[in-house]
Amino acid sequence: MDGGTSPSLETPALLVRDKEPPIPKVMETASSSDSWLSSCLFTLVCLQLPVHVSGDRSKLHLAPLGSTARLLCPLSLWSVAMLKEVRWLRSPLRGRSQVVHVFRDGKDLEEQVMPEYKGRTALLRNNQEDSVTLEIRDVRLEDQGQYQCQVQIGNLSRVGTVNLQVAVLGSEPYIHVKGYKAGWIQLLCSSVGWFPKPWAQWRDPQGRVLPSELETSSPDDAGLFQTVVSSRVRDSAVGNVSCTIRNMDLGQEKTTAMFIAAPSPERVSSSVVVLAVSLSVLGLLFVMSTCLNWKQRKSKEKLLYEQVMEVENLLSDHAKEKGRLHKALKKLRSELKLKRAAANSGWRRARLHFVAVTLDPDTAHPKLFLSEDRRRVKLGDRRQPVPDNPQRFDFVVSVLGSEYFMDGCHYWEVYVGNKTKWILGVCSESVSRKGKVTASPANGHWLVRQSRGNQYEALTSPQISFRLKEPPRCVGIFLDYEAGIISFYNVTDQSHIFTFTHTFSGPLRPFFEPCLHDGGKNTAPLIICSELQKPEESTVPKLEEKSHANGDMALKVDSSLLFLPELKDMTLPWPSDLRPALQGREFPSF
Repeated sequence: MDGGTSPSLETPALLVRDKEPPIPKVMETASSSDSWLSSCLFTLVCLQLPVHVSGDRSKLHLAPLGSTARLLCPLSLWSVAMLKEVRWLRSPLRGRSQVVHVFRDGKDLEEQVMPEYKGRTALLRNNQEDSVTLEIRDVRLEDQGQYQCQVQIGNLSRVGTVNLQVAVLGSEPYIHVKGYKAGWIQLLCSSVGWFPKPWAQWRDPQGRVLPSELETSSPDDAGLFQTVVSSRVRDSAVGNVSCTIRNMDLGQEKTTAMFIAAPSPERVSSSVVVLAVSLSVLGLLFVMSTCLNWKQRKSKEKLLYEQVMEVENLLSDHAKEKGRLHKALKKLRSELKLKRAAANSGWRRARLHFVAVTLDPDTAHPKLFLSEDRRRVKLGDRRQPVPDNPQRFDFVVSVLGSEYFMDGCHYWEVYVGNKTKWILGVCSESVSRKGKVTASPANGHWLVRQSRGNQYEALTSPQISFRLKEPPRCVGIFLDYEAGIISFYNVTDQSHIFTFTHTFSGPLRPFFEPCLHDGGKNTAPLIICSELQKPEESTVPKLEEKSHANGDMALKVDSSLLFLPELKDMTLPWPSDLRPALQGREFPSF
């Protein structure tokens, strides 16, 4: 039952309580430190409550299908108020859980109850008669059977059984003439939907019982019985012939009568009547069959015509759609070519604004180790004893660049090599440094992350995931403060990765996070390039062989790795015709 509380007794119990005297049985009692009076009272309860006494199996409750059944527990209880647990079960107990209802410590529990009984049962307690009743609402045919009532008071338990019988009243009987034979009229009476198996009877016009020549009763898929009973009367009989079908358990019956008229003076033989009726029926069937075939043929022709028209319309629409798709594809190719040119020109323009970026040790998380030239950072296995100043990250394993950008264009490159995870970008100077930080443009972060394999994410809200044609070994970050653009480029294949657009206010700083070790696959450091790298360069920049105290190697870039010579004397501001198109766009990788 819903609600978890026990309802009061609404109606009287439908079963007679078990009046047999209880069978005493000695039970072990736990030691108690209570008074002598409490011990005596508990001993009296033990003597009055028998243990594991089964109720009378002849207790039977009859309930119509769809009604509410109330099964009275056939046990003599000492006091309902002292009940510790009442459990109703289906019998026999084998296989899966057969729990129908559980009442324990004043509450109804549904954890172990069978799914088909949840929400349909309730426990009714009568404190005056010291009895408990199981209420089953919306009785189904499969509810019939034997039920066990297990009652526990203290450490004592009793068991009683009661049977539930479900009864169903079937349909009205239907009488029809089966045929004629030698002056007798063969009658057939049928009805469906009865339970249990019903009783059937024929009566003649004078009310006398007619013998049944054939009687069959068989259950259908739902377990309900279909009854067919036949009899015969003389063709000279005049009056009502009735068929009665009765449910013996419910004490209810249904009757149908058929009137037999007197024969006319010019009565013909029964064989002539049968022949005339048969010919009439055959003629009617032939006419009906002809009309039905004609209608079906017309319907098929109409359906075929509609299908042909539908196919022709589809072919016409397909031709039109093909033309539209061809135009759309041509337009998309033109836009793709324009975007490719815009992305390439943006990357080449960005490299003209190269700046040498260094790391700010005052912002580095205690587990981050920086090289002496402050261009390399990697995650260590221990925390360093560094001052806990307000600028230092204490939860996010990150570090900021020393440079502040409040105007102009700036571009720097970071070598990521074969790292499996990293986070790079730009953040506001005012971002939170303490505790957990949610990275998003709304919180002053414009970051791109490699999460795993060839999976990359722009930390927007919500995040945008994408793949790259070739994983970058060197990432370029470009900031155009006045235009409100932060773009990321794959230096390895000269392609665009992602672009943020925003209206900036306040100083911005480069952001670096080498991420966790990823099972030893991500221990390499992030390296800030001091000079521009060649796009086709795929190996790690050359390092000085001089060792340092923290075990890092100082970065040394070959001075010959300059940008393409044909761009040395070029100044490439954003083209006026492309600036509106680039605002608010995210450029795909090519």
